[in-house]
Amino acid sequence: MSLELRGVSVRYGSVTAVSEVDLSVTDGEVVALLGPSGCGKSTLLRAVAGLERPAGGRVDWDGVDLAGVPVHRRGFGLVFQDGQLFPHRDVAGNVAFGLRMRREPAADRARRVGELLELVGLAGYERRRVTELSGGEQQRVALARALAPRPRLLLLDEPLSALDRALREQLAVDLARLLRETSTTALVVTHDHDEAFTLADRVAVMQRGRIRQVGPPERVWRRPADADVAAFLGCAALLPARVRAGVADSALGAVEVGAGVPDGPVRLGLRATALRLAEAGPVRGEVVQRVHRRDHVRLLVRLSDVDAPSVPSTVDAVAPVVDAPAPGQRVRLVLDADGVAVLPA
Repeated sequence: MSLELRGVSVRYGSVTAVSEVDLSVTDGEVVALLGPSGCGKSTLLRAVAGLERPAGGRVDWDGVDLAGVPVHRRGFGLVFQDGQLFPHRDVAGNVAFGLRMRREPAADRARRVGELLELVGLAGYERRRVTELSGGEQQRVALARALAPRPRLLLLDEPLSALDRALREQLAVDLARLLRETSTTALVVTHDHDEAFTLADRVAVMQRGRIRQVGPPERVWRRPADADVAAFLGCAALLPARVRAGVADSALGAVEVGAGVPDGPVRLGLRATALRLAEAGPVRGEVVQRVHRRDHVRLLVRLSDVDAPSVPSTVDAVAPVVDAPAPGQRVRLVLDADGVAVLPA
């Protein structure tokens, strides 16, 4: 079973929200639609669900055009940002809702509810009122409710964005486990890089209504398709370089980029973690600003001995929390492969 989008466009009057999107989701695969707010990713998800009518193109399931199939007959599960639980029902009543609509026997409903609450970490919560639950618990109930009827495809629209950062990170890990344990085919909309790369087998980067790049998370992160994708993925600067035998040489020194990158000119995308402190680093500079993060210190460094028009005068760098240099101190930096992306020249 698979979802296939072919040239899907969605328009609101004269405004094109989604433009000629091609995308597939195969059986058991989790694909993340990743992009900034307003890029059209939620609109595309709604078109798949049947909540928006495409102005062009096709939404197919197993080769069958869904244009004439209403939302409730597509067999898809939906989870939105706020969960949209029924406040007058308890946890079991919410999870069992889709099963009741299908007139499944009470004993089968109870068994399925118990299985899913165990899976989402809420065993024993059957009689709890949903208004008594935390935000994270409510989203777990919403996920269990969507999975209860065994949907052909699960559609998740920013399912964790209303939660605080620590809880969002934990739930992303739990959700990734849940989707894999249940072999669920899913399309997830998110603007959060970490969430997309935690959940997805493939990531589709969307900007201005179009899919700009699709691929496995590591490939998209390491090899952005172009400067716009690289900027969205955190590359604040692009640096010309030349690759030879898996090593890229640039005005800021050399860095390993892997044997999969062919020899020749490239551009290095520098994230905030692309440069780090090193006693013998080839790059010298002076700390201008120091900001503490959870597990490292972010530095802004003014370079002192790099004379190349392609290199910015100040760069980001990272330092350990202990004994991090203060503004005014001289430092030496080296490129760190974990913070570097490789783009075509």
